[in-house]
Amino acid sequence: MRLGWFTTFRSSFYALILHLVAAGLLVVSLDLTPDPVRRPHKDINIVNAVSVDKSAVDREIEKLKQAEKEKQEKEQQRLAELEKKAEEMRQQRLEEEKKLAAARKKKEQEEQERLEEQKKLAQLEKEKAELEKQRKIEQEKKREAELERKRQEAARLKAEEEKRKAAEEHRRLEEEKRKATEELEKKKAEEALQEQLAAELAEERAAEQQRQDQKLLRNITNAIYLKVLNNFIKTGLPEGLSCELRIKLVPGGEVVGVSI
Repeated sequence: MRLGWFTTFRSSFYALILHLVAAGLLVVSLDLTPDPVRRPHKDINIVNAVSVDKSAVDREIEKLKQAEKEKQEKEQQRLAELEKKAEEMRQQRLEEEKKLAAARKKKEQEEQERLEEQKKLAQLEKEKAELEKQRKIEQEKKREAELERKRQEAARLKAEEEKRKAAEEHRRLEEEKRKATEELEKKKAEEALQEQLAAELAEERAAEQQRQDQKLLRNITNAIYLKVLNNFIKTGLPEGLSCELRIKLVPGGEVVGVSI
């Protein structure tokens, strides 16, 4: 509503200025109406007189325009000040409304806090009753828990005694098992040693047999080489001629086959 009033006032003010300007222009136009032609005196220069009158009119018009311009500037400044005051009043009103809203909000908040405090008190009373009830329940639970703990302690002691006996029996069985394992390992070690000795003896016998076979083979080879060498006739043969004999023997040294 305040802004609507200001807009109406500003429109009325502009209309008033326009009317004043129109009235001023009308006055100026009346002042510019030429005077009746007078008969000039013999010693007056008509051209110079007209020029002087027109200059004065121009100066007067310029003064009127300047005055109108200053008036418009003052009116614009006054309007700006009015607008500024109106804005300040609007801002002040908004601040007052904010303060009122803050006061209402604070009052509502205080009322809400009072209600919350009442609720908290009621809740505390309820919790106090619940705690008392819970305390009795806890006491009963503790008594039952103590009885249960004693039963469990007796059961634990009994279980530990049985566990101890079972552990002793387990250790005895483990000791017997260990001794039996040691006996078995000892027996296996002795058998392995005997097998190793037998294997070493067999290897020694095989090595000895191999040495004897190699010695016999060398003897047979040398005998064959000497026999062939003593019976080979070289007369009439070309140079570079060679011959290879493949001889088969039996273990006794008897020749059973020869191929060239």
